[in-house]
Amino acid sequence: MTETRKLALLEQYSRGEISAVELRRRLGDITYGDVLIELAAHDLPLPQAPQKGREDRIALARELLFPKGP
Repeated sequence: MTETRKLALLEQYSRGEISAVELRRRLGDITYGDVLIELAAHDLPLPQAPQKGREDRIALARELLFPKGP
């Protein structure tokens, strides 16, 4: 794999366009630690969770984890 392609994949991950699992697979089953090292080496941030819909998902998780009694 070329450095250009590797950087493109890292940038896709950093933007949240592909998952860590997909990135690791495409980079030859590297470890997540290796992903962190590569991101740092290219001065790329960790991906951010999308803002849209986050509140609804958190509310649903709270309902499932902390159900109100009868």
